[in-house]
Amino acid sequence: MIELSKEDKLYLQIMDDLHNFWQPHSGQLAVGRPLIEGKVSTLFVQCGRKWGKTDFAVYLLWRHALLHPGSTCYYITPELSHGREIIWHNSRLQQFARERDEVGRITPGGKEPLRKYIKHISNVDSRVTFKNGSSIKIVGSENWAAANGLTPDFVVYDEFKVFHTQFHNEMNPNRIVRKAPLVIIGTPPKTGDRNADQYMEFADECTSRDDCHHITASSYDNPYTPVEEIDREIEKLRKRGEEDIVQREYFGKIVRGGKNAIFPMFKEELIRSHNVLTKEINRDKNKLDWFCICDPGSTTCFAVLFGCINPYNKQMYLLDEIYETTQENTSVRRIFPKIRAKMNDLYPGSSLDDDWIKVYDEAAAWFATEILNQYNLYFFPTEKHLNKKEHGLSLIKDQMIYNLVNISDRCPNLKKEIEGYVKNDRGDIPKKDDHLIDCYRYLNAVSHYNMNEVLENIREVKPDDPRYVSLEQDIKSFLKEEDWTFGFSDWEE
Repeated sequence: MIELSKEDKLYLQIMDDLHNFWQPHSGQLAVGRPLIEGKVSTLFVQCGRKWGKTDFAVYLLWRHALLHPGSTCYYITPELSHGREIIWHNSRLQQFARERDEVGRITPGGKEPLRKYIKHISNVDSRVTFKNGSSIKIVGSENWAAANGLTPDFVVYDEFKVFHTQFHNEMNPNRIVRKAPLVIIGTPPKTGDRNADQYMEFADECTSRDDCHHITASSYDNPYTPVEEIDREIEKLRKRGEEDIVQREYFGKIVRGGKNAIFPMFKEELIRSHNVLTKEINRDKNKLDWFCICDPGSTTCFAVLFGCINPYNKQMYLLDEIYETTQENTSVRRIFPKIRAKMNDLYPGSSLDDDWIKVYDEAAAWFATEILNQYNLYFFPTEKHLNKKEHGLSLIKDQMIYNLVNISDRCPNLKKEIEGYVKNDRGDIPKKDDHLIDCYRYLNAVSHYNMNEVLENIREVKPDDPRYVSLEQDIKSFLKEEDWTFGFSDWEE
């Protein structure tokens, strides 16, 4: 018989008490496992309504506080009043895992297995202090000026999307120094939410970090919420045309544009694997029209978009990008070697002079002068005065609708701009965060892309037809239709 240590006995007792009247549902179990097992230090949960985020967050706080004596844990909400309303006044924090009835209400006079761990409850500063020296305190992000004085060992951000932006900037350095785990939980933001930009930045960063687990959780993942109830709410929203709310509030998905999106027809299917696209175009790469489009910016962003067009079926391939925001790297001498490397990679053996159509925003005449002087290469200026922005955006919309554009997964910033391109409340087109969208418009303009001509030649495509047709195949199909010819030059065990 194995004799358990004092520490092991205490651990088992805490686990038994924590789970006596509260058990994580299957969705919470899957979400929390990487943090519980110590595989990540940051847990970023985009969850739908009624998923059970509050009890889940309180559980993680209690668990850390009891298992790590002397730890300081914080439950951060947009405002202190908000935190006190959702977990203090109703005793969800102080009486977590207390005996409850079948609908979740606290049983009067019922058992409180966790009460024995509590030393003091302070209504003044919304703090629970434990006998092991740990504490859990509710803090509002509006008190960001004092955030740099916090010394956290475990932190929960509830509804980070509407935090006061300065809070995270002030508190996070202390969290990093103390290696405190961070749980971000709540529904994703809509355009205009107070902290939407910081939320998006953090979410994008988290997807590429090994120490961060980013997950989307649906309202349907909670087995205790009646499905028919969720269905009714979703049906109401969809009847009002509010699909963006459905995706955010019930499926936990980021919808960057919503009702004011300029490209609501954009869909994930337009983003394709770069390797797949390369295989498609390699067969006829010498017969495609190749473009390098520059939007030079010396103070904000220097953006470059690389792509090609099948001159016969007008399929467009946006293959790569440069998105340089560090000012010292936006000079011609710094940026052009990167441009040249991309061109050689995308079209090996090509002549930069003869095989590429190179265009720059005419407002940046300095770029054309410097690149001619330093590298003896000529870039054509755009003719923006001949091409209205609205018409250019309309053409992009049509290309998306008719699946005429293929965007490589090497273009994350283009994707981000497209998803975030939103009109303001007055219906005005934004004048920021559109550098690569501008490049896309310039590409269409310089290629003389004519949607009317394209639509005339669009044929019915059978479901089993390949998306890509070689130039020779495409020409043969034209020859059949027209009389003309081309010349070819579980957390615990």
